[in-house]
Amino acid sequence: MGLSRSRGQAVPGGMGLRMELAQLSGGREQWVICDSDGELHVASLWLSSLVDMRRSPNTIKQYGSQVTEYLNWTANTSDWRRVNLAHLRLWMRTLSTSDQRNATTVTKWMTALRSFYSWAEGSDLLLSDVERRMTQMKYFPPGTASGGEHGKRRQVLVPELRPDDRRRTEADPQWIESADARERLETLQLNHRDRLLVDLMYVTGIRVGEALSLFTADLHFGGGSAELRCNILDGHFHIRMDNPTENGARAKGKGRVLFVSSRLVDLYVDYIIERDAILGARNTSKHVFVNLYGRDADLGRAMTYWGVRDVIQRVSRRIDYPLSGPHMLRHTFGTRLARGIEVEQQPLDVIQELLGHRDIGSTRVYTHGLEPAKRAALDALQARSIRVVGTSE
Repeated sequence: MGLSRSRGQAVPGGMGLRMELAQLSGGREQWVICDSDGELHVASLWLSSLVDMRRSPNTIKQYGSQVTEYLNWTANTSDWRRVNLAHLRLWMRTLSTSDQRNATTVTKWMTALRSFYSWAEGSDLLLSDVERRMTQMKYFPPGTASGGEHGKRRQVLVPELRPDDRRRTEADPQWIESADARERLETLQLNHRDRLLVDLMYVTGIRVGEALSLFTADLHFGGGSAELRCNILDGHFHIRMDNPTENGARAKGKGRVLFVSSRLVDLYVDYIIERDAILGARNTSKHVFVNLYGRDADLGRAMTYWGVRDVIQRVSRRIDYPLSGPHMLRHTFGTRLARGIEVEQQPLDVIQELLGHRDIGSTRVYTHGLEPAKRAALDALQARSIRVVGTSE
């Protein structure tokens, strides 16, 4: 693979294996799994396949760390290539014993393991039929969150590998519930780049991967033109699914056009002026968001997910509100529109288009605050006595 270690960044895997951020011969960084002697485990090729599939850097790191922990656990008793379903069931039960993991979290770990074993089966590495026993075909009828408009069939984990979810409820998305915290966020003094970045996610609801994969050519803040091959007159920007990014970021969901306010346009102009003043001849990246305030060697390079997380963590401290990550800005946008908080309430199909959800079931999570009100309304209706005209009292 032509790999070398990169700045010592590592994610411990428990016993013998660990994840490390390695540098490819061309200079690009990639997560790998290696042993204590630095020898690459074959699972590194799986991580490389996830890169080829354009999975997000955060997903690759998360999947890799979870499978690394599994491989270390399995090494105590079995060869990972020879295990059976009972072995995977035992791993799931081991995960479930942690107070920090609910059914949803355990399912995510098992999904990562399914991805790994699916790749291993396709690479002819397995010495058992465990991969074929991990999944089954399931039909999702029309109108359900997974079935969409016409219904779908897809492979899912068999019941033996799904945690007991009889008491499971859908976790509410994390959002900025405090009106005071939202006001502090909106008025917080930030440098031009960070203010634009925060506002773009907060007032348009784009994903962090979509922000990081934006090119300056995607921003038509002055409206479209024949030269731009765009006939949309109002200021807007395009979310594109196929930008050849230099930071590994990618857009999810579906491509779309989002309109912008005059405030966002002004913030962008201020940022571009500052960016040109700082970078000068190094201002060559196609990306909208680049490094401006760090060490000199990184200036002008496209921002990464971890750079955005650092920005959000600093913002969290300054507004004195726990922001677990940039996704909270998107969830706040969706929740406010769905519930009509400080804005006019919008229909779910409109919110779906704005957020780029392929399935409206993904959008329904933002109605979480309406559930108590809906239950109360039904209780009130059922409690009322109904008088039928023409009957005696």
